[in-house]
Amino acid sequence: MTTPTNEVVADLVSKLDSNLHEAFDERASIREFDGGLTRELAECLALLDVIRQYPKEVLSLLA
Repeated sequence: MTTPTNEVVADLVSKLDSNLHEAFDERASIREFDGGLTRELAECLALLDVIRQYPKEVLSLLA
């Protein structure tokens, strides 16, 4: 698992369980390599993807 480059994203991602962190890493990599985005932007959008796809799980970890 990688540590995100953005401080805010890194803080939120550090609270995710291993399955959600893996989903985050996968989405960030796809956006970066296939989408041509910068790593920082790819990570921000990947975090939003994970929150949108697993809202209850993410919110329970952040509470």
